[in-house]
Amino acid sequence: MKVLQHGRMWEGSDILAVDKLIALKQKHQGNYWPVIEACVDIWAAKKPQQYKSFLFELQDMKETRRNKFASSKSEMFRYTLDIPEMVVYMLRKLYTIEEMPMDKQFFRSWAKKFPKMRIAEKI
Repeated sequence: MKVLQHGRMWEGSDILAVDKLIALKQKHQGNYWPVIEACVDIWAAKKPQQYKSFLFELQDMKETRRNKFASSKSEMFRYTLDIPEMVVYMLRKLYTIEEMPMDKQFFRSWAKKFPKMRIAEKI
């Protein structure tokens, strides 16, 4: 079912997903992890082929890293984790930078909560 909203046609499932995310944000004020989990789930359900490809690419990266820290050859860089672009986009539409700062602690927590998206064995 298509829905006309703000001059644009949307899938009904997209509207329901947005409503769910907004309700979760209001219910869990100050704790954005339930909303993040829902964003990942929605993306995985909406784009199952992209999700499978994403996980396959991550597994390939894990296998080609030099060590358990996923260091580059020069050891100047570490590939800690990867977050799907669409999920980041969804989160930034829901939260401002002040509400959800994506700092070092955020990424460490993400790596612990979503081990499938982690590249490095050691964080």
